[in-house]
Amino acid sequence: MDAVDNGGEEGRFVLAIIRDVTERVRVEEAHSRLAVIVESSDDAIISKTLDGTITSWNSGAEKVYGYSAEEVVGRPISILVPPERPDEMAGILKRVKRREAVGHYETVRVTKDGRRLDISLTVSPIKGPDGNVTGASTISRDITEHKRAEEQVRHLNETLERRIEERTAQLAERERQLRELVGKLITAQEEERQRVARELHDGPTQVVIAVHQRLQAFADAHLPGSILKEGELDRILELAQQNVKEARCLIEGLRPAALDDFGLSAAVRLLIEELRAEGWEVGYEDRLGGERVPADVETALYRVAHEALTNARKHAATTRAQVTLVRRGKGVRLEVRDYGGGFDPGAASGVRGSGERMGLSSMRERIALLGGELKVRSKPGAGTSVVAEVSLPQPNGKKDGHEGE
Repeated sequence: MDAVDNGGEEGRFVLAIIRDVTERVRVEEAHSRLAVIVESSDDAIISKTLDGTITSWNSGAEKVYGYSAEEVVGRPISILVPPERPDEMAGILKRVKRREAVGHYETVRVTKDGRRLDISLTVSPIKGPDGNVTGASTISRDITEHKRAEEQVRHLNETLERRIEERTAQLAERERQLRELVGKLITAQEEERQRVARELHDGPTQVVIAVHQRLQAFADAHLPGSILKEGELDRILELAQQNVKEARCLIEGLRPAALDDFGLSAAVRLLIEELRAEGWEVGYEDRLGGERVPADVETALYRVAHEALTNARKHAATTRAQVTLVRRGKGVRLEVRDYGGGFDPGAASGVRGSGERMGLSSMRERIALLGGELKVRSKPGAGTSVVAEVSLPQPNGKKDGHEGE
């Protein structure tokens, strides 16, 4: 307020001029608050002219880029731009001159010590009192760690997707193998049925027919009241006894009682005793120590032993064999070896029902169902070795891999 005195006592008056500075005070207070916010921000807030000269530099910029305000004010903003991007800042400033804002623009900047940072930029025009654009304000945020985390997540996602694809492929392959295995198992079951039917036809059935024919002939020759000569029924009785014996052998072949009652070792020993009774020389090494193994393992290994010994008896042209049954690591290993003529597994692999090839398929399927492995080694003149190895279930439900021979 200004006052004016007219100098006389009479008619004295005072002139006062009052100016409203409320808006100016508000602007000053706003600028002050803005300055505090800018200075305390962790983001790099930089002002520059339209030609790229730095005019202000807050403490956040010093933390991000490593330069102090004294080092950079008055210098070109290009000191922060990588050499491979010489025209990037010029392009941004052109947009600013057109009064365009540039929001969340991701780029790369270089620090004082040469480190490269991933930066998110927000650029806004600075207008003068006349409304013309005089410069630009840039807010820079260091997103290096964020980008690194994104890259790690992307890499993990790619790894996860790759593993899912691999696992899916593995499951598809296992499903294919399972279908193939089931098909082979069905085929093996049909072969087993054919074998049993053939043995029934060639063995007990023929004997029963012979007994029936002899009994019919005896009945025709002996009317009621006829005198029976001594020994006249002996042959019929022999045939009947033979039939009983063959029927029992067939039943034992299907499911030996010894396997259920006494275990694998005893059941295999009975097979060997039968061969020895026929004049075979069979060695037997049993190192299970009387220990019982799971029923499915006992059944599968017994079938392998039975089939291998049957093949040797029918096709090997020998009366010498060796059977070994041992615990190896955390599994069971069975080997049946004969010292006969042998065969070529490669040549016989595609011929069903030929020589010692008979039953090999069913043996492989049985062992494969248990996750084991069956190997057949043979060559002409060198005998045949059939080796089956099966891992035993562990307390955690898993099976340990069988060890090498």
